[in-house]
Amino acid sequence: MSKNGRDKEYAPVVEALAPVLHNLPPRIIAIDGRPYSGKTTLGRFLSWWFNISLIETDLFLFEGEGRYRYREEEVARIIDARMSADRPVIIEGVTVLRQLAAINRAADFLIYVENASAPTLQREYEVQFKDYEAEFKPRQRAGFTLKLDH
Repeated sequence: MSKNGRDKEYAPVVEALAPVLHNLPPRIIAIDGRPYSGKTTLGRFLSWWFNISLIETDLFLFEGEGRYRYREEEVARIIDARMSADRPVIIEGVTVLRQLAAINRAADFLIYVENASAPTLQREYEVQFKDYEAEFKPRQRAGFTLKLDH
């Protein structure tokens, strides 16, 4: 298997993104889903496949606060740099649509990752995630949903 062994599993996502990223326009591709669903792995694969930047929002998370809160100004700076260079960027993470809204950005294309094997969250995170899903409706807004079970 080539491409990190994910060719077949991710082929439908690549096919869906190919017209969106044709000629690599300055677009924001967002990947959303529950924690541990496979967002980061998918994001790394797609950034490698299309040769574009990936923002892993977990790297900008304020740790130990018991809630999802990010260093938004740093994420905005990276997105702005990619857009000003006329290049696309992939951003992935839990509550990614909220993060983008907080910096006055929107996804040009949203991928939602569902994974039947994702673990149950601690109660405090589960409540936050359900509130986020009710407000932002990422499943319904997704241009593509990838269903995994591993």
